[in-house]
Amino acid sequence: MTAAATTQRAELSKQAVQSTVWAYGSFVSGKFLVFISTIILARLLLPDEFGLMGYCIIAIQYLDILNGFGVGQALIARRDKVEEAANAAIVSGFVSGMLLFAVAWFGAPYLAIFFEDDRITTLFRALAIVIPISAVGAIPSALIQRSLRFKAKFVPDIGRSVAKGIFSVVLAWQGFGVWSLIIGQIAGEVVATLILFALAGWRPTWKFDRRVNREVMGYGSSIISIGIAGALISNVDYLLVGKVLGATALGFYTFAYRIPDLVIRNTNFVIGKVAFPLLAQVQSDETELRVAYGTLLRYVALFAIPAGIGLALIAPRFIDTFFPDRWEPATIVMQLISLSLAISAIGHLPGIIYKAINRPEILNWLSIAKLIATGIVLWFGVRWGINGVAVGQVGLAVMFVIIDVVVVARVLRFGARDTFQAIAPTLAATHVMAGVTVLLDRGPVPDGIVGLLVIVLVAVVAYIATLAVVSIETITSARTVVRSAMKKS
Repeated sequence: MTAAATTQRAELSKQAVQSTVWAYGSFVSGKFLVFISTIILARLLLPDEFGLMGYCIIAIQYLDILNGFGVGQALIARRDKVEEAANAAIVSGFVSGMLLFAVAWFGAPYLAIFFEDDRITTLFRALAIVIPISAVGAIPSALIQRSLRFKAKFVPDIGRSVAKGIFSVVLAWQGFGVWSLIIGQIAGEVVATLILFALAGWRPTWKFDRRVNREVMGYGSSIISIGIAGALISNVDYLLVGKVLGATALGFYTFAYRIPDLVIRNTNFVIGKVAFPLLAQVQSDETELRVAYGTLLRYVALFAIPAGIGLALIAPRFIDTFFPDRWEPATIVMQLISLSLAISAIGHLPGIIYKAINRPEILNWLSIAKLIATGIVLWFGVRWGINGVAVGQVGLAVMFVIIDVVVVARVLRFGARDTFQAIAPTLAATHVMAGVTVLLDRGPVPDGIVGLLVIVLVAVVAYIATLAVVSIETITSARTVVRSAMKKS
């Protein structure tokens, strides 16, 4: 390997970590606020009210896939005529947002009929206003991501979480019930969109190009089909639980999913925001793509796997410490979902690779296959209640990761052995951490916050110490790159 290639790889690794540090810092800060508000809201609201919000969020997520026709992703992937692409994107975003708001308004009664709850109509119509707001805000957000300015994304992400938390908690305390969640969601989106425009330093112009318009819309159409399948896969469990088991069961399931989602799956979202523009920059160099993919996979595993296993082990103590007794039915579901998300984290990056190299059709076919499998498995799982659905999620996570590893090996020549080598130190350290966690949980550690903190802190120390023994280069490399990235961030 030449000195120039070595330097380029080091720079790529530093850029990946620098972007991830700021993106994840934004994520952690915002999600910590969401976590605090969740603890408070769980004491002020009932499972049924969380379930009603869950019904509305399911439908909004499906409509949001069509929002902007997927041109935000196309904007990130573009290498030329970015201004023209941004103008095309803002127009399509506004138009699609208003059309989808109209669809939501007139479709709300049918949603209420589907879930057999008349309260949904008014709630969903109110929440649907976030669709055009987020469509417009997606353009300055994409421009910021495209330039890897994740430090700038810190403010709008925090602003969204603060506004959402404050409005939701205050209104819930005043007795607004489920409306506190609806209004909080709208307030957070408004605040984030205003901040994004202020920070992006971009304003739409009348500069358009027909060829660019066609290219942006063409790329976006592929992303939309992938997004629809992805949204169906992500929400089949919510649909089945809500339809078959009712609002209260959906409330428990939504609540059980919320903490693992905050800790683990949103990490995938953060990594995705960093990985897509980063991988798009080296899309024509297969060797550098493999280097970037391996780097990102290693850092995903370093956090996602121990976080998922650890949360699964401490979930009973965690719920008992922070939440009222009425949320106890969510315990087993939280444990199983934590495991499934830890496993799924390994399979998140391959899909980003396909989009970054302009091969979204691969992800399209995989998404369709996964959707069919998800529907079949969870349809049987729902017969055993929310616990059965959660067990199905674990099985699906294992199946999908195997498929993703096989496909990415063919596309990128990054095989199963390469994947195992990237995550092997994390697996070894997580095994020790899990043993320590179980011993402490069953030992003389007191109940309450103090005992929970003791278990978490000792488990983290055990994880880092083991990682230092089995792969000290992983720690030193990460520490060196992070320090270098932060100095130049």
